[in-house]
Amino acid sequence: MDRLESPWGQLLAHHSREAAHLAALGAVRPPEESWYLRRGQYLDWLREPLAAVLVTRDGDRLLGYACVRVDDAPGSWQWGDRFSVRETLVVDDEARGAGIGQDLVGAARTRLAGSGVQVMKISVIAGNAGALRFYQREGAVDFVPTLVMPVSG
Repeated sequence: MDRLESPWGQLLAHHSREAAHLAALGAVRPPEESWYLRRGQYLDWLREPLAAVLVTRDGDRLLGYACVRVDDAPGSWQWGDRFSVRETLVVDDEARGAGIGQDLVGAARTRLAGSGVQVMKISVIAGNAGALRFYQREGAVDFVPTLVMPVSG
């Protein structure tokens, strides 16, 4: 699990650049604090039998990882009893463009389909146009835009 900290930090930095508009709602957490919280989420999610962290390596070097979990299907759509949530996909900055993200998505799809899961929900942070294009090339379609706003003020 701890080997995921460095790529998580890269993703956090990438998101802070791509979604600078979110700073109006609050500063980005320091990397150590962000990792502490995400690590706890991973450990909770991985208690579920169909949840997984899939990794791509070159020898001992971690090139990227994807975390997927499974949840109850939304009631409005006939997606089977459960659907997947892609919680994280990150590729090492130096390994981008080498097909690693595509390999990780493919591995997640294979694993989930083998368990009878029909649909994967993917969130992309607003401003990350490259990730949006990537997932659309992989067959993702628009579902539900998610907005955030301050509660006071």
